Amino acid sequence: MEKNNSPKPIRCKAISPSGADSVVESLGEGVKEMAVGDAVVPTFLSNCGDCKGCRSEKSNFCSTVPFTVMPGMPRDGTNRFTDAAGRPLNNFFGVSSFCEYTVVDVAQVTKVDAALSPEKACLLSCGVATGKCG
Repeated sequence: MEKNNSPKPIRCKAISPSGADSVVESLGEGVKEMAVGDAVVPTFLSNCGDCKGCRSEKSNFCSTVPFTVMPGMPRDGTNRFTDAAGRPLNNFFGVSSFCEYTVVDVAQVTKVDAALSPEKACLLSCGVATGKCG
């Protein structure tokens, strides 16, 4: 499968202080996997849903949007944030889930039922690793 380097950003608003449960606020060009208002949780391991790793029953390592600790959006390295002086700010682990708002690649969120409580939704995100749920 050919790697897709076109950015697919979505803007999310955190519902809980940990950002473990968020809602899609806006969609970037070409995003068809989500809709505005969808309940989502951020995940630093991407899932494009199309590559061999994402379709495998034995792996969850996406080869289209692989995990890296690099600045910028995972598909193209562009940046969506700046500080007051205009210097670029980077997403922490690609998701910045402790922010009130963040911009992430669509492959780095998982759609969940809106009725799912933050205490349970965080288990799909970074709640276990950080101890911050709800």
